[in-house]
Amino acid sequence: MMQIKPWTVLWLLPVLISGTGSAFADDTQTLAGVSASVDIGHYRTDFAYPGGNYQADVNYYGMTFVQPVSESVGFGLLAGYQTTGMNNPSLNTLADGYGPFAGLYFDWRPELNDYWNLDMHAGYTWHDMSYTSNNQQPNQQADLTWYTSYFGIGPLLHYGPWRLGLGGYYQNISGTETDSGSINQKLDFSAVRSTGGYIGFMYYMNNSQSLGMYALGGAVRGVSLIFRVEFQ
Repeated sequence: MMQIKPWTVLWLLPVLISGTGSAFADDTQTLAGVSASVDIGHYRTDFAYPGGNYQADVNYYGMTFVQPVSESVGFGLLAGYQTTGMNNPSLNTLADGYGPFAGLYFDWRPELNDYWNLDMHAGYTWHDMSYTSNNQQPNQQADLTWYTSYFGIGPLLHYGPWRLGLGGYYQNISGTETDSGSINQKLDFSAVRSTGGYIGFMYYMNNSQSLGMYALGGAVRGVSLIFRVEFQ
């Protein structure tokens, strides 16, 4: 199964940093048009099970589409594919889980002055992973489904072609693991931690194309890369 290294990755949890423009005038600091981004990332987070806390190791490949409804408000859809390794007793002998994720995204970015915006973003994402047997655990299968809601807030600095964002976030996770085979059980799990912080940047190569990277700490620990195209 293909794995991606932390230094070549990026997330897609929400699109944390946005902006536009090669002229980089003040009116390009807000949501100017429909945008589409390709997100590649790697992160780790901890799930709380009845028997203890276990780390999830996630690689993902996704896309996000955002439709502005005003200069400062946008709604979007995100979807993609991910692999998830888990070190709990029922899954660590199986191959890494794989499957889709999809969700909704909201961004509110009021402009404070010529150099700063306040960036508030929220979303809700569904994840569905399938785990299959290997030589260690023949005829064993598992399904892992969880739902993540999140909210982030922080300032967004814009200067020329650069955007720099930093802030904090809150997440809530509700999930279920269903095991079948020699082990038959159903286990509920949630997030061990709910809060953390992020920092990242975007660089605009021209009026419509940008590249970015950001890092997450706390409840989610990872790094992400973004390529975004904006249609004005």
